[in-house]
Amino acid sequence: MNTVRIVGIGGGTGLPALLAGLVGNASVELSAIVSATDNGGSSGRLREDFGIPAIGDLRNCLVALSGSHAILGDLFQHRFCGGNVDGHALGNLIMTALYQRTGSLRQAIETASRLLSLNGRAFLATEAPATLCAVLQNGTIVRGESQITASTGRIERVWLDPHNPLASSGVLEAIQSADAIVLGPGSLYTSVIPNLLVAGVVEAIRRSNAIKILICNLMTQPGETDGFSASDHLRVVNTYLLQTAIDFCVVNSSAALSENYRQAGSEPVRSDVQQVRALGAIPIEADLVTTQGERIRHHAGRLGSVVLTTARRYARQFRTCPTAAAIPAETAGIIAMIAGDGSQPHSGLREAALLLYSFYKFKPYGHSISV
Repeated sequence: MNTVRIVGIGGGTGLPALLAGLVGNASVELSAIVSATDNGGSSGRLREDFGIPAIGDLRNCLVALSGSHAILGDLFQHRFCGGNVDGHALGNLIMTALYQRTGSLRQAIETASRLLSLNGRAFLATEAPATLCAVLQNGTIVRGESQITASTGRIERVWLDPHNPLASSGVLEAIQSADAIVLGPGSLYTSVIPNLLVAGVVEAIRRSNAIKILICNLMTQPGETDGFSASDHLRVVNTYLLQTAIDFCVVNSSAALSENYRQAGSEPVRSDVQQVRALGAIPIEADLVTTQGERIRHHAGRLGSVVLTTARRYARQFRTCPTAAAIPAETAGIIAMIAGDGSQPHSGLREAALLLYSFYKFKPYGHSISV
């Protein structure tokens, strides 16, 4: 089986879930590009004390790429209680120590990757000490990722200070050689978009022949995406990509409801597939919800399966087929019967529908894929 090169872009708890769902598959060459703008918690303290970029999201991705059986991976996630190291994750301290010993964050990541026997590669989007900034619709300017998350106004736009920091070594090359580029899941303005603000990243994504997949969040985030639907997420991402670049938009199709989330002002992201199609992307609806205690999360295995199936069935063809193809009316009718009615047909037919949709970049006919 041919190797599929998949690049995940994001941060937070979402990107590690994607990586965990793909890691260990012999047919996948996996890379993670991780945001580095967190200024809260353990990462923020280490960033302030040692001048190191935020490494908490990176740590989570390193652990995800190590697989579920790595003892060191579990230790990396250990969080201290009490004393001067209260609240610090051991992995963050190890990464800081490696950074001090090598004088290079890239070498620190390479060393940690060997320690954890990584099945893939991880990059910080930038090694520059950049600060995420936002202007709200009421004109208020907010500096700092944690401050943006805590704000109550709707976000108008975000940027990095300094503007256009240099991409880390290997980031642009990974994007350019990818078969599939996956944005998210993760906080839209504070985990996904910051990666697109790094010099050269948007241009590399736009030039790439890879398929581009957006994974929508399960729930809205108070102060960041209040009231957002799937198409709202897609519209924002396309704005920062400077064109209609996303080919597939993956949306959860099952109930994701929690009283705790409701009381906090969060609600399920609405799957408005008609609006998604109007923005030029093919919607893929799937049951992606799992729970971890009282928290709602993406199910790693099901998310990885959706992404991998899409990449396998689409990426290679897309490199050689035109961006729009003439599909005979009778073929369109067959595809609609297979995948357009939201039913659960035989899995082989669903895969055939996905292949046909993918090969022809089937957008004008107004159907979505259910998996």
